[in-house]
Amino acid sequence: MGGRVLILVVVITLLLIPVNSVDSFPNGVGSIGNDGCLCHGEGNSATKITIDGIPTKFESNQSYNLTLTLENEEIEPAKAEAQGGFRIILDGGSLNFTEEKAIYLEGGWTHQESGNKQRSWQFTWQSPDDNTSMSKFTILGNAVNGNGYSSGDNWYSMEIYVPGMQNFEPVPNQLNVKHELEVFDKIMLFSGLAVLLFICFRVIRD
Repeated sequence: MGGRVLILVVVITLLLIPVNSVDSFPNGVGSIGNDGCLCHGEGNSATKITIDGIPTKFESNQSYNLTLTLENEEIEPAKAEAQGGFRIILDGGSLNFTEEKAIYLEGGWTHQESGNKQRSWQFTWQSPDDNTSMSKFTILGNAVNGNGYSSGDNWYSMEIYVPGMQNFEPVPNQLNVKHELEVFDKIMLFSGLAVLLFICFRVIRD
């Protein structure tokens, strides 16, 4: 009987670990972060994302100096600890981070550990050769409290469209995208937990 109780305790502990103590991604996040930092919960508009230096319309094959900044009045930056991170997915042109603060990973740019103790990053954007095209930036930013876990962090995302000088199509609305687990995913998650607990209960009972 004691062994069965121990099994139940271990299973419950393993189930709770991902919820309460999911590690962060100090070296950046790959394509798993394209839909948002879901391990940190829902997107939260308390995290503000700004990117300075983007032109209203771009000249072809032109280099633009840009600055990405995250702000969150509710999360004080921790000194000498992780303060924030980002992922940038670009459709049109190319990016270049001169310092070793970011890396290209699985189709997008993301912070490295050497660049997560800040909430502002500088880089250059080389615009496309075709100034009749339109570029799209998808930017995800996560303001963190430096405790190494998912609790207490806030992320958000936005999309920016930049047309070329000879592009006269309507520019889509600048979107702030709030992601969360779909209802179906939530149902499947809790159903799985319920089934697992039921099995453990039957094992102990028998």
